[in-house]
Amino acid sequence: MSRSLLSPDRVAAPRARLLLLLSPLLVIALGHATARLAAAIHPPTAWIAVALVYWGAMAIALRAGTTRAQRRSWWGPARRRPAWVIPAAIALGLFPMAGILLLNLHVVAAHPALILPWLIFAAINPVAEEAFWRGALADATRTWPAWLACLYSTVLFVASHPLMWGVFSEGNRSPMLYGSLVLMGVAWFAMRRVTGSLRWAIVSHALVDIGNLSVFVFVNAYVPPALHG
Repeated sequence: MSRSLLSPDRVAAPRARLLLLLSPLLVIALGHATARLAAAIHPPTAWIAVALVYWGAMAIALRAGTTRAQRRSWWGPARRRPAWVIPAAIALGLFPMAGILLLNLHVVAAHPALILPWLIFAAINPVAEEAFWRGALADATRTWPAWLACLYSTVLFVASHPLMWGVFSEGNRSPMLYGSLVLMGVAWFAMRRVTGSLRWAIVSHALVDIGNLSVFVFVNAYVPPALHG
């Protein structure tokens, strides 16, 4: 995995980068507290409270720990694009569509009120998460060995799911999910690291959030078969 293509003059000051490196712990803790409170009040809508707090906390961390030029560089075209990037992005995105969505269209038909929230979530969440986990954290760890930077981002990204969404969602406590998240976290980090852009990671992430029935999983309308019984 190549080193980040980000220029040093675009990165925030060392103190801001240190705070950014610690911010995932605070973001996850805040998301966990919100999930517990919201689930105690009204479980079916707990995911909305968690999403808003999660996205808001990440936005604050990005604002405080990154520069405008740095953020702008994330949305630009790939500065270098190895041949594997596009096929990997599409394959990762299409896998849950074939393995989950197409096999469970009856779940979507049975809960039409969740379709619009599901699509809205799939439009917003990939941008927010990629900007934080693979944008800001990749930049903050740009001087680390590639494997350590990837490990740091991916472990915390994976842990955020059971610790936040898993409070009220059975599917987000699935060991099968953890394996998928590790694979996706590593792949999306590698895409950002070698291209300098978040574009293909965001496209892949959006396809995943559609294919894995994200909001349906949050309200337990769809629970992975391995968790039944």
